Amino acid sequence: MRRVLAIIVAAMLLAACGEGGGTSSEETSDSDTSTSEGTATGGDDSLADFFGYGSEDPQEAQAQYMDEEARRQELIRACMAGEGFDYTPVMPPEDSFQVWDPDDEEELAKTQGFGITTWYGNEEVFDSGVEWVDPNQEMVEAMSETEQQAYFEALYGTEEEQMEGTTTEIDPETGEEITYSEGFGAGCEGEASTEIWGDQSQTADLWEELSPEMDAMYERLQADPRILELDEQWAACMADAGHEYESRTQMYEVVFDDFSQRFEAIVGPNGGYTDPFEGWSQEEIDAFFEEKTEDEIEAFFEESQQQNQADIDQEALSALQQEERDVAVADRQCGAAYDEQYQEIAAEFEAEFIEANRGILEQIREAEGR
Repeated sequence: MRRVLAIIVAAMLLAACGEGGGTSSEETSDSDTSTSEGTATGGDDSLADFFGYGSEDPQEAQAQYMDEEARRQELIRACMAGEGFDYTPVMPPEDSFQVWDPDDEEELAKTQGFGITTWYGNEEVFDSGVEWVDPNQEMVEAMSETEQQAYFEALYGTEEEQMEGTTTEIDPETGEEITYSEGFGAGCEGEASTEIWGDQSQTADLWEELSPEMDAMYERLQADPRILELDEQWAACMADAGHEYESRTQMYEVVFDDFSQRFEAIVGPNGGYTDPFEGWSQEEIDAFFEEKTEDEIEAFFEESQQQNQADIDQEALSALQQEERDVAVADRQCGAAYDEQYQEIAAEFEAEFIEANRGILEQIREAEGR
């Protein structure tokens, strides 16, 4: 588990720091050691470069996102027409696309921390304020129950079709069943998404084949003397701020579980949420939504939330949330230099990984339509 988390953290750091900008290494015939001079054959500085994930420029990234979504929505419209239904493309509002600007990270850390506990009681801070309107809603609501079922089965697939693309596994640590989708789902929605972003189910086995080598690559990266030196500098800076961690990776490994467990001890499981309809029959629930106005429904849920929060130790919760913010701010301040250097070093390892596994990676890239 620690190994997997380290890989995830490394990938997160690479994504947060942007793409490119680092030098890559050449493979030598007589040594496995890497050098920062030269670039790997093919000129790919990182996996992000190889797959063409996004753009560093916010305007370009937004334009790419909106273009892909427009093409996807048009495919859904054509598919639904073939199934005998009208469908108006649902485009996101222009201001719904939020680019993570590194210059804003410290300010966000001051208000949101890592987002583990700080959302509670501050939902408006995490709300984008962007209202999405489905132009198909009025039409669907006017349909009969049978028509609605046929519409949604065409859009998302039947229950059987949806289950065909899922896999259920048992978590070895908790024994809990975990069901996940291997692709983009069924129906017109799934078909359109696959057309735009590729068949993810085809790439799952390929990624699994690469997993051992990718694990080993990131483990070597974390053990690189330059990374260890960065961690020592970061840890010393964090200690000066009053936060003891062995390394940045170790912090990411423990911080979520630590704050989550302490948060649950204060507010209760499920983020303090309890079902306001517990004990109600389905008929009673249906009647409630049919008979009540929107204001009455909103007031009902607000009252339920207030009741849930009535017995919470607000002082303990506030202290925990502030502690999370303090750690996040210290991490941003101590990690400013860390990020850029980490990216450059990681690019060397990823460039070598690409060259060693170019055939499989190209298959994945082709399947994803990159």
